[in-house]
Amino acid sequence: MATNKDRMALPPPEAQKTNLACHFCIVGCGYHVYKWPENLEGGRAPDENALGLDFRKQLPPLAVIMTPAMQNTITDKDGKRYNLMIVPDKQCDVNKGLSSTRGGQLAKVMYNSDGVGKERLRSPRIYVADQWLDTSWDDALALYAGVTKKILDNDGPAALAFDCFDHGGAGGGFENTWGTGKLMFTALKTPLVRIHNRPAYNSECHATREMGIGELNNSYEDAELADVIMAIGCNSYETQTNYFLAHWLPNLQGQTVIKRKQRFPGETVAPAKVIFVDPRRTPTIAVAEQAAGKDNVLHLDIEPGTDIALFNGLLTYVVEQKWHDQEFISAHTKGFDQTLQANRLSIEETSRITGVSADKLKLAAEWAYKPKASGHRPHTMHAYEKGIIWGNDNYLIQSALVDLVLATHNVGRRGTGVVRMGGHQEGYTRPPYPGTTKIYVDQEIINGKGMMYTAWGANPFQTTLNAEQHRTVILK
Repeated sequence: MATNKDRMALPPPEAQKTNLACHFCIVGCGYHVYKWPENLEGGRAPDENALGLDFRKQLPPLAVIMTPAMQNTITDKDGKRYNLMIVPDKQCDVNKGLSSTRGGQLAKVMYNSDGVGKERLRSPRIYVADQWLDTSWDDALALYAGVTKKILDNDGPAALAFDCFDHGGAGGGFENTWGTGKLMFTALKTPLVRIHNRPAYNSECHATREMGIGELNNSYEDAELADVIMAIGCNSYETQTNYFLAHWLPNLQGQTVIKRKQRFPGETVAPAKVIFVDPRRTPTIAVAEQAAGKDNVLHLDIEPGTDIALFNGLLTYVVEQKWHDQEFISAHTKGFDQTLQANRLSIEETSRITGVSADKLKLAAEWAYKPKASGHRPHTMHAYEKGIIWGNDNYLIQSALVDLVLATHNVGRRGTGVVRMGGHQEGYTRPPYPGTTKIYVDQEIINGKGMMYTAWGANPFQTTLNAEQHRTVILK
């Protein structure tokens, strides 16, 4: 393949074509992979290249997204050299032909002995004296399994500790998590397991799960069907770009009005509005204002750490206005009256705590929860991410948010949801956790528990809550 940065080789018609889902963020965009021998190249005529496009003339805008970063030359398992081209799939409902910054470089991260990954280990290694030495898989597995068996026989499964990844999706995560789960939970039966950025084998959204609401409870289409999108602590244009551009933006621009009228007959339908809850003014807010107009964008620029007050204040105001769904509350929840009594907060007090004016708070409540002119409840999608997931009070914040969502029946209906926007893809396909309660693994290790520690696709020295103390104990 030519190495010129201003020239790209086209795949010939006979190039192998397969489908691929991007394995970086949670969006899961679709791509096409073209693979062909290094010494071949397609032509510019549409019948001379696998893309079927006419490169003899100027192509229409976005006919295909191609950059040099989307190509690579690799040595395959058969020892032969092949060209790779990975381009976005226009037929994929997720990204509709859009490419992200990372997804657009998938070809470059394919293993190449001369490029990215050239430092990748090709065999197991063992630390002897003061240096790492290559060893065989047979010897490595014999050592690992032998120590494991001795500990199991003498001390039981609770002495085996694991710090394990939860990565899923197209990166092989579903198979990987099932395989690691079978070892840890079925074969070894150890409860001493933590997820790579969490203190135990638990979710980042454990509050919502304990309230009966899984953190992924709607589809991308629901963002197209929502009357209002409330984005809480998430900067989706930058962090879930194609989800935002392909599913949020068309709704904010009124492109899905006909679709929503068909899906919700008899309801009042207009271009969607969006509410941002964030102490900062993010690029997502700026883009939304340009796309939807400032009159359809509301920014609740709260003081950091005041999310609980915001959701409790909105809940109180909604109930005072009788905008809550008492029938749904009675049929599917319990403890509503106690929740309202414990968390009651006036709009004026909410404004004082959060720093957001009472008028903006009332406007947010009207947009998201006031019945429409047709008498139907608005479909409001609540999207949240690290802004509330990684706070010190994340359990209480998420609980307050779900209280508001349940009271207004904004989960379990099309165009709604209370969903995390995600970081990387996750794959919880392991067998059941064997413990009765989740164990704070870092503290167990620091307190001398555990005789063998496996860091599996994770870096505990950088992701534990007690990093310095944890590192000292592990090294000792």
